[in-house]
Order: sequence, then C-alpha cells, then structure tokens
Amino acid sequence: MFEQLVVGGKVELFKKSRRIKESGETKEMLVSQIMDINDETIICTMPSRQGKMIVLEVGTMIEAFFYTGNYIYKSDCTVKSRGKEGNIFTVELRPETALVKFQRREFYRLKCTIDADIIPLTDEERKNFDVTGKLPDNFVMPEDKGIIVDISGGGLRLFSKKQYDADSIVNVSFPIQVGDRSRYMKLMAKVVMSMRNQNSDSVYDSRLQFVNMQKEDTEDIVKYVFAQQRMIRKKERGL
Repeated sequence: MFEQLVVGGKVELFKKSRRIKESGETKEMLVSQIMDINDETIICTMPSRQGKMIVLEVGTMIEAFFYTGNYIYKSDCTVKSRGKEGNIFTVELRPETALVKFQRREFYRLKCTIDADIIPLTDEERKNFDVTGKLPDNFVMPEDKGIIVDISGGGLRLFSKKQYDADSIVNVSFPIQVGDRSRYMKLMAKVVMSMRNQNSDSVYDSRLQFVNMQKEDTEDIVKYVFAQQRMIRKKERGL
C-alpha cells in the first residue's frame, strides 16, 4: 500500500489541532525517520525538534511529509500507537488520506520580496471552483495587498494585513521574470495556515498551497526560483 516509501527515509511532521488553528500558534516541524512499513501503518522514530525528542500522544492528528528520492509524499495521519525497539522510541502512524506526490524541486523555497494581490473567494465562488476548477468569467473583487517572502513551485508564504481562513481558496497574483519573459502570475491557492506574525501584531503570516496549476505555471515558477538562486550564489562568490 505504501510501496512509494522507503525504510530510512526522512519524515517531517506537523501537529494538526483546533487549538493551534484558533490560537494562531506556529506549527512546529518535527523530524523523524521511517523504521518499518506495514500494510496499513508506518512505523517511525519518535520525532524530535532541535535534538530534543517530542513524545506524540495516541490519537494526535499529524500532517506528514515523507521524503524519497526525487519526490515527497504528503498525508494526514493519526498516531495509532507508541512503542520501543531496543533503545529507540517509535510511533505508529496510520495515514487517513491518500499519499499525494510532489517533486522535491517544487518544495525548494526561495526567500524573496514580491508584491502580491490576494482575492479571497466567496462561498458561491468556492462552490463553483470546487466543481469546475475555474473562476467565473466576471470574477472581480477588491484586492488585498501582501508581500511574498518565500516561494516554491508548490506554494508561497506571504505577509499581509489580513488573516485568511484555513482551507479557504484565494486568487493570488504577482510578477516574476522567467528568462527574458515577464509574467504576471494569477494562481489559485489553498490557505494552509494564517496566523499573527510573531514580530508584529498588525501583520499576518500566511502559507498558501497552489491548486489546479497548469504545468507551464509550475515550471515557470521553478525556473524563476532556480534562476534567482543562481544569481544569489554568483553574488556570494563575487562573480
């Protein structure tokens, strides 16, 4: 069932809870490793954060990212049990959603500063989008302003004056330079999380995941990210 995964593969875990969502706490990344793979569950080492083991309670909902070769697989999981093998504490994860595959290059995040316009969808527009995967032709709404602070082929992080509901859909627009072409991207994205910035009470920190992207759009963002990274490396080397 989990033939895509490999024993020894790196795992990144994020706790999912209503308390975190409502309080605006930052989701902290926990690091683990696959120890064994069963028909319906995955055995991992008890995760750690900054070298300290974090014991997960049975029943905890987890957002898991499994690293394997050129791909990353994502699934929402439940902690089914805890155990110990020799001197290693373990946690048994039961995936509740199908594994979704991403190319690793889509997850490479470039730190940046890009002005963006954000338009949240209304309930009616969201229903239409869920059915058709498209926006209505007459889609016009006031735009919120934001600043993209990092971007990858799979999504982005932005600062804005407005907080967005988790799991809501927004239209995000921003300019990028792809080779000798200037593009103004207009993409649909799902709000993964949106919380008050730790350094400013008037700024919200939101993470968006692109949805229903055209292959060309993904490729252009990846090209932009790696072109910018090459420029940064040249500057660091003084070239």
